[in-house]
Amino acid sequence: MKITNNFLLLPPEKLDVQEILLEAGNSLEEANKTKNITGISSLSYANKKSLTEFVFSGLSIISERHDKLLSSVDAVIVVSQSYDQRIPSLSTRIQEKFNIDTKAFCIDIMDGCTGYIKALSLASMLEKEGYKKILTVTGDLNSLMTSKSELGTKILFGDGISISLLEADASVLNTRIFNNGDNKKVISCAVSENILNMNGFEVFRFTRNVVPPMIKSYLSDSGQEIENYDLIALHQASKLVVSTICATLKFNNNLCDDFSCGEIGNLGAGSIGAWLSQIKDLNQKGELRMLAVGYGSGLSWGLASVVVNVQRNEVIYV
Repeated sequence: MKITNNFLLLPPEKLDVQEILLEAGNSLEEANKTKNITGISSLSYANKKSLTEFVFSGLSIISERHDKLLSSVDAVIVVSQSYDQRIPSLSTRIQEKFNIDTKAFCIDIMDGCTGYIKALSLASMLEKEGYKKILTVTGDLNSLMTSKSELGTKILFGDGISISLLEADASVLNTRIFNNGDNKKVISCAVSENILNMNGFEVFRFTRNVVPPMIKSYLSDSGQEIENYDLIALHQASKLVVSTICATLKFNNNLCDDFSCGEIGNLGAGSIGAWLSQIKDLNQKGELRMLAVGYGSGLSWGLASVVVNVQRNEVIYV
């Protein structure tokens, strides 16, 4: 199963990180230092739109621009942490609104930074059951959870949704997923408060300790070298996190920057699709091998070895 289409839904409004830092009492020197470390200069901001409204608007634009793109979709996977409704599920409402067959497999998953990997893993399982064309909707409107967060958290997370279409073919989609339940609240957001809290130091230590060994173990077990991959798609947590992982692995992407969401922010489960959307002329590069790596809330971490051969790679403003 391979990725054949990739879209990023973004709001047109931006929040300037420097302004946020200065308003909070930071000096200009301190603000610039923080931006250089995180790599994030602005955040996409949906201005209190609901997830349902945002996703429906974006998918409507995609359907209008690309007639019949959603035809023959037989599974819908949604991964988010910012749902506005518990019942009915967003995946089933997508199925009905966009005239997807009633036999389609529909599921909502509550997950964050490893959510894209979990969506790919589920897609691989569904392919083995005969499903041919799978729509994944991943990401968050994080501003709904960060408006009252501490400053260090608020300046990292943006709003946006990744839309990917996966289609069955001869290629093999391999995944590995690990979990270590976060009962210490390293990354947390209670339903009652709806405030995202994060211990930045512990998150950095977690990613540094678990991500490189996981990648090295997978490469060793599969008989691969990291150079065999055309793309290494790391969850776009921050420039510091991404650059640290790349330095440990002694790898840098040739087709794009390792961290390229500095004007978008961390989109949780949507950040790998967001990173793909920033690759210039990706739809003209043919078949590429990608190692996608997610890590974060859960705590969970995982990877997926997948073929990318996209016909469309677009950013759509909603």
